[in-house]
Amino acid sequence: MTVTPSTPNTPEGRYLHRVERRVAFLKMFIQAELGVYLSPDPGLRKRAVEQLVRSIARQSELPHLKPETLQRATEMFMRELEAMQKILPHDVQYVNRLKQTW
Repeated sequence: MTVTPSTPNTPEGRYLHRVERRVAFLKMFIQAELGVYLSPDPGLRKRAVEQLVRSIARQSELPHLKPETLQRATEMFMRELEAMQKILPHDVQYVNRLKQTW
């Protein structure tokens, strides 16, 4: 799924291209059966991913990014990171399952 706008020379286009490359890197982790632990608390998960999404943006790009763009990037990362939770050891999955079922 490509979300990059047709004008990659805009700050938003460059940002989304960077996000896509990092999401592709996360997919390689899943293929290698590796996972990144996320907090069992949904609020902490969301804040962590939102912070990651903002840290990917360059300071000069942040004022030009629409909230919808940041939300789309958050959803892309969340989808991949949630998929990783199934790969984690059973004791970690059990802790996470207390807050969310897979």
